Amino acid sequence: MSNSSQPRKSPPAYRLCFSAKNGTNGNGQAQLSYPVEIGAAFERKDPTKGLIAKFHIIPTDLKEGVLFLIPATTDRREQADLLDDAISAEAGQ
Repeated sequence: MSNSSQPRKSPPAYRLCFSAKNGTNGNGQAQLSYPVEIGAAFERKDPTKGLIAKFHIIPTDLKEGVLFLIPATTDRREQADLLDDAISAEAGQ
């Protein structure tokens, strides 16, 4: 029997993913590992106050990689495209 007095939890707006840098390619650009889901970001009641991030895992090498916010509605198969975009953005920095 469920307790109807408890508020219904909203689904995450974004999946929080992390890709570690694992070297450089022949052009000297950073190579990133495949993104691993490490948490989620949830919308607040007042959207002007930003999002709340909940981490399930905190990578030990957090500053040696890239964090991604991937829309929760994005199919996991599309993550490869997002990873390619992130590698391009990282190389431009």
